[in-house]
Amino acid sequence: MDEREDAMFKTTGSKWLLPVSGYLGLSLDQVNFLACQLFALVAAFWFRLYLSHASSIVRHAVATLLGIFFLFFCFGWYSAHILAVVAVNYSFIIKADLNNVHRYSMVTAMGYLTVCHMSRVFIFNYGILSTDFSG
Repeated sequence: MDEREDAMFKTTGSKWLLPVSGYLGLSLDQVNFLACQLFALVAAFWFRLYLSHASSIVRHAVATLLGIFFLFFCFGWYSAHILAVVAVNYSFIIKADLNNVHRYSMVTAMGYLTVCHMSRVFIFNYGILSTDFSG
């Protein structure tokens, strides 16, 4: 298996569209993302036609659940950190002082995402979790 075909299987997202990925010659992450974009476009028409008369609580709940589904469909368990930082920032929006909420959110988001990305660099590029220490 060459490097390009091997990359198609390295995803934590859904593998339902793996045959489509092979047919199009794109990575599975790209196909999943494109499928979510197209489904979201259809969902937007559905929202406009059928949920425009529903209460705001129903519209927000449906949009939130659909967004979480898209997130896990595309990225799998890698998306857990995104949900965590969103939940923390939402709690800041609810509880923090209005004059400082933007500072708290910025520091939290940038700090948390920097730590996540740096840990991925060390874990995956330097093989910290790997049992093969041959180089």
